[in-house]
Amino acid sequence: MMNKNFIIKYSFIFSFFFISCVGPPDPDHGLVENLPAIINTNTAFTFDLRGDNYAIDESIDISLNLTDGTLASTLIVTDYKNNDTTIVLLQDVNGEDIYKYIISGNITRADANTRIKPKKAIIQSNSFTGILSWTVTEQ
Repeated sequence: MMNKNFIIKYSFIFSFFFISCVGPPDPDHGLVENLPAIINTNTAFTFDLRGDNYAIDESIDISLNLTDGTLASTLIVTDYKNNDTTIVLLQDVNGEDIYKYIISGNITRADANTRIKPKKAIIQSNSFTGILSWTVTEQ
């Protein structure tokens, strides 16, 4: 009888322990640290990053398909906390820069002045710390 009570008691304690354990909280900003979120469709390209001393040298072929509109680019950098310069480029099919952003602090930029079809997005940094949100779409 004691053996059965012992098993029931410790099974309950063991079950309670695993049911009551929780993982880390979900980030309130929706971004996981040092894991870029990239959306690359024929209507929009977005690159979002919450970096903590994050090194990146990324070149992404853009799927954006312009119809008759203007190419719009919006870049927002907040919580910037490092001495490294981050470069964000949008290039055309010939490798020419359409938009070039050199980031050395918090910045908000919105550009919409070209009809050139983008080919490639390039993001380079040795140690980015902050939140970077870049969107390219047709306006």
